[in-house]
Amino acid sequence: MFNGVQVEPGNELPVHHLKNAPRVTLNVDPESTFSIVMIDPDNLSRKNPSVAEWLHWLVANIPASNILEGINGGQHQQPYGSPAPQPRTGDHRYIIVLFEHQGRRLQVPNTIPELNFR
Repeated sequence: MFNGVQVEPGNELPVHHLKNAPRVTLNVDPESTFSIVMIDPDNLSRKNPSVAEWLHWLVANIPASNILEGINGGQHQQPYGSPAPQPRTGDHRYIIVLFEHQGRRLQVPNTIPELNFR
């Protein structure tokens, strides 16, 4: 949920709704651990897509209790960076993926490049 607006696949939100990190809640197995990532695959130019991905948010090793209540724990490897698309770059897609770990914590590097994140 961004700024009180429920997010559904494919819906369009104005950039001002994305200023703060979304509130993510799900009914999950209380023993699970998760990681969440948000990217903009259209950051630079659709004409040069090989360098387009931009990492806006990455939180690793989130306990299930924090998914049930809204993400506020885990390792914030990349703090939430609100979208600010450059002028004349067209519409941008923002993709949020929540990964459930298979019984182990992720080892994530201390620094992760925002540009060309893959």
